[in-house]
Amino acid sequence: MEQMNAIFGSRCQRVSFSSAVPDIDDVCAMGKLVRLEVDNFKSYKGHQVIGPFHKFTSVIGPNGSGKSNLMDAISFVLGVNSQHLRSQSLKDMIYRPTAMQTDSRAMAARRAHVVLVYENARGQEIRFKRTVQHSGQSEYRINDRQVTFAEYNTALQKENILIKAKNFLVFQGDVESVASQSAKDLTKLIEQISGSWEYKEEYDRLKKIQDRAIEDSAHAFNKKRGVTSEVKQYKEQKQEAEKFESLVRERRQVAVKYLLWKLYHIEQRSQELEKQASNRKIDTDGATGDQLRLEEQFKATRKEQALIHREKTRRELQIKKLKKELEEHRPNLISIQEQVSHLEKRLEQTKQNGDRIKHEHDQQAQEVANLEQSLVKLNKSSEEYEASLPESGLVKGPVLTAEQVEQYEQLKQQVSIRAVTEEQQLEQLQRQHKMELENVKRITSKTEEFQVRKSQLLEDERQLVMDGQALVDEAEGLDKQLKSRKKDLVALEEERKTTHQREIQLNEKLQETLNRLMQAKAEQRESEKETRFKECLNMMKQIFPGVHGKLVDLCRPTQRRYDVAVATVLGRNMDSIVVEDQRTAIECIQYMRDQRVGTATFLPLNSIQVPMINDRFRNYTRGARLAVDVVKSDKKFETILQYACGSTIVCDNVQIAKQICYEKNEDVKAVTVDGTVIHRSGLITGGHSTNQAATRWQESDIEGLTRTRDKLLGELNDLNKQRRMGSAEEAAKNDCAELEGQLSVLREEITTAEQKLQDVRNEMRYVEEQLVSAQAPYDQAKAKLDSLAASIEEMKSAFATIEDEIFAEFCGRIGVSNIREYESMRYGIPEEVIEQRAQFAAQRSRLETQLSFERGQLSELAERLSKLETMYNEDTKTLADLQTQISQATERMRQMNEDLATSNAELQEQTVLEDEKQEAVDQLRAKLEAKGRDVQSYLKEMSQVETEMEKVHAERVAIFRKCKLEDIELPLLRGSMDDVIMEDNLGSSSLGTSTQSSSAMDVDDEPPSQLSIRSTDWMVEVNYDSLDENLKENGSSARDEEFKDELKRRAEEIDEMAPNMKAIDRLEGVEQRLKEAEDQFDDARRDAKRAKQEFSNVKQKRYKLFYDAYSHISGRIDRVYKALTTSETFPHGGTAYLSLDDSEEPYLEGIRYHAMPPMKKFRDMDQLSGGEKSIAALALLFAIHSYQPSPFFVLDEVDAALDNTNVVTVASYIREHASEDFQFIVISLKNTLYEKAESLVGIYRDQDANSSKTLSLMLEPYQE
Repeated sequence: MEQMNAIFGSRCQRVSFSSAVPDIDDVCAMGKLVRLEVDNFKSYKGHQVIGPFHKFTSVIGPNGSGKSNLMDAISFVLGVNSQHLRSQSLKDMIYRPTAMQTDSRAMAARRAHVVLVYENARGQEIRFKRTVQHSGQSEYRINDRQVTFAEYNTALQKENILIKAKNFLVFQGDVESVASQSAKDLTKLIEQISGSWEYKEEYDRLKKIQDRAIEDSAHAFNKKRGVTSEVKQYKEQKQEAEKFESLVRERRQVAVKYLLWKLYHIEQRSQELEKQASNRKIDTDGATGDQLRLEEQFKATRKEQALIHREKTRRELQIKKLKKELEEHRPNLISIQEQVSHLEKRLEQTKQNGDRIKHEHDQQAQEVANLEQSLVKLNKSSEEYEASLPESGLVKGPVLTAEQVEQYEQLKQQVSIRAVTEEQQLEQLQRQHKMELENVKRITSKTEEFQVRKSQLLEDERQLVMDGQALVDEAEGLDKQLKSRKKDLVALEEERKTTHQREIQLNEKLQETLNRLMQAKAEQRESEKETRFKECLNMMKQIFPGVHGKLVDLCRPTQRRYDVAVATVLGRNMDSIVVEDQRTAIECIQYMRDQRVGTATFLPLNSIQVPMINDRFRNYTRGARLAVDVVKSDKKFETILQYACGSTIVCDNVQIAKQICYEKNEDVKAVTVDGTVIHRSGLITGGHSTNQAATRWQESDIEGLTRTRDKLLGELNDLNKQRRMGSAEEAAKNDCAELEGQLSVLREEITTAEQKLQDVRNEMRYVEEQLVSAQAPYDQAKAKLDSLAASIEEMKSAFATIEDEIFAEFCGRIGVSNIREYESMRYGIPEEVIEQRAQFAAQRSRLETQLSFERGQLSELAERLSKLETMYNEDTKTLADLQTQISQATERMRQMNEDLATSNAELQEQTVLEDEKQEAVDQLRAKLEAKGRDVQSYLKEMSQVETEMEKVHAERVAIFRKCKLEDIELPLLRGSMDDVIMEDNLGSSSLGTSTQSSSAMDVDDEPPSQLSIRSTDWMVEVNYDSLDENLKENGSSARDEEFKDELKRRAEEIDEMAPNMKAIDRLEGVEQRLKEAEDQFDDARRDAKRAKQEFSNVKQKRYKLFYDAYSHISGRIDRVYKALTTSETFPHGGTAYLSLDDSEEPYLEGIRYHAMPPMKKFRDMDQLSGGEKSIAALALLFAIHSYQPSPFFVLDEVDAALDNTNVVTVASYIREHASEDFQFIVISLKNTLYEKAESLVGIYRDQDANSSKTLSLMLEPYQE
């Protein structure tokens, strides 16, 4: 689509289009393009005139000559934007010389312009000129008069040249882009050509406004409908509320009569009880005084016992501390003794090693002395030999005269001339002999070094073997000590484990005994509290008929084996109090608060929410059953049991419970008969202990439990006395760790010694291998040396023959057998002397090397001996210190044993005294408990009367508070309901637990019951005149039930209504909201109608413009395509047509272009060949151009993808449709097209001028 925008304009603005578009053949008279005048435009240098242009002009020329620049010139002068002219900016249009030009002509132009000479239908020439400055600014002129671009564009539009559409320009490559465009792109193209694109933005904006207005209208309608329904509902609720208020007034009248009746009879009963209460209090005072005196005596005796017990505890702590110190010193002493033993053994080993190394040091010193003596003897022999040389006559000879010396030199020259060859060979052999001799010496020296190293390695091996054996012996000794200490450690650990296991068993038994004893005593201590609670419960049963009792008293397991399981299932609900209804529960809670008897949970029968029981578990598996099936009770309490038990199942054992919960993955709580619980979360708790609730009726043998407790405590005490403290075990562990550390170090040293020994032996093997491998080269070198010596002797013999021949006479005169004898005596040292000196030097070097090695060995032995002596001295000092520590520790332990015996004797005395005081305390406790039972008996008798009084007063208080809370008006003689004190919160929503006792700030000098009674003495007196006499006389429970039934019936009738009491007040507001909703709906409906109308107007305009263009192009496309595809072979040509994806609003969807070449089936455009696509694209371009046609049509290389046949067809089509009113300018490279033209414009490149040039030719005279 971007290429199409380049053809027809990406921002096509609204232009004036005629409603009736003529065919190309029917176009009214139009003008034509006469010529172009370019000046420094792109590749055209200077001022050039291109043209004239005729009906069908073809522009030809080689590639790069500037043909496309001609297309750019036409587009430029018509005002096309630079981005469509293959340039970044307008100043790129100005001619620029190449870098090769260096003369004055190469100056770049400062401006460029193009003049389009146009002849209109009236024959008038109009000069359209556009100039671009070097700064990039454009200038427009018409007939040399400067105008604005708008005026320029208007003038072109008058000639039907629409710059925005650009439907008269087809650039290079645009044909291929048109052939491959999508349906959406073709729709956009038609919108730009038709001008409907101008309304797209307004169309989209109004469509959004219309959609939003319709949505707002629907929302307002729904709101109005909802408010209307709400008004209707509130009217119905108003009628129901009025009926409800009438029923409430009637029920209130019955309630007032019922409460007057109750208050009357409560006051009668209250007067009787107050007389009885005053007579019960006097009987309690005497017993209370006796009890207080016994308590004082008991406290004094307990204080004396506590002092004795404190002293006894101090003695026990002192004994424990002494034992701990004693046990701490014992392992220290053992550790020191072990260290002494280890040091003694190490001293013995150090002494043995020192003696051995001392012996080796002496031997090594003797060896060094022997080598030093041998070296002294050798040096002395060498000096004596050198001193004997002058006397031996080896260095002497005759003395020559000057004449003889001159003659000797001459003869020597003769020998050199005559024996030059022999002399050269001799020198060469001597050089070779010298080199080989050096090689033999080198091999010999290396062999001697290896021999010395071998001796050193043998000594190192011997020393390492001795040191390693010493380390092994020491390691074996430490290993024996370690095994012994480990054996002791195992015995100590076994002893500790046995003692610990026994202690655990005794502690478990003691804990169990203490728990049972504590439970039994707790039951004894709480018996008074429970007794009072039971009495309170019994009193509540008498006061409130709806109280049934504790759940545990209302049910029992079906079998005794289910006692623990049922107690576990019921849990905290066992002691819950079952009541008839919620009101009764509230009254009981208030009563318990007043009596301050603790807390309780209440379960109302008529309102408790019972969970659904899963009957699937009744016969789920063998050994499992629902908990509600193993509990029996009265039928009326089944709902309470279902609430407490739920779907919990009781299993015979844990395996069945695990199978149900884990293997079968059932979401259920399981309880076993031993009390184990598998919760729904998978957690397992309980089991293996007797449930307290299940054994609450069993008697506990407190005396037997006490004896068991004392026995277990005695055994634990004996066990603690007999048990050894952990310090001995810790000392053994420390010794083992220390020995293991020492043994580890020794093993590492042994490993290091073994590694060193292995390294020495490896090096020994290497030295021996080197000695063996050096023998063969030595033999070879020695043999070669002997061979060279023999050759030298032969050559010397030949040389000597020549010398003897020349020097024969001279030797006779000087008295020597030959000249060599003379020369050896006077100029050289005899070979015998040289050889002897070499032997002395070799022996001296060997002795010095060996002496240096032996001295190094001696130094190492001396250093080792010094270290051993230092270690021996340090260990001796340490041993003396440790022996001193042993003496001090032994003395300290003896003193602690004496202190321990003294403390044990004192502890025994304190124990006897404590037992005596304990016996006295037990006797006083028994007397005090007996007196307490007497006081309790008196208090019980008094409590019964007070309880009855409190019941009456509590009931009266409850009635007054009920009246105040529920705003019930009672007839009063004195006071008002405002005098009723609401000191407690009766309106609590919880029926479970009563409040805790008051804080310490509520304590007064009088009993709580008296406070409750006096709190009811308000200044309120009821008027009973309205009460009938028969009601005053009849205070039976039957009459009470009649009142309750009537109130219940009326309450149920009221409860069934559940009216909305606020409906009357809200009705007026809802009606106002209805009026507002209706107004909003009317406004929204008007807005929607207006938006719809505005959108419809724009839609119709856009549709008309688009559909007019589409209808014209669709009606024209088939004729154009047939004209382009008709031939002698296919006289009917092909078929082409357009189709809309959306006929209602075609500009929203695509336009399908279908072309069927002659004699071919229908196929998609992308399946056509390149030439077929190009022909189809050209047909579409010609059809589009026929809508609002311009006077000329410029095409740039549209035949590039066409074969010769199609080129001829296109050329014929253009030739046929070209006329005076419709001009074609075609840029082409194919002769089959441009040879059909009326005239040619040739463009070539003038290399000298570096410019494009043009030529024109009329073809009419040359056409047949």
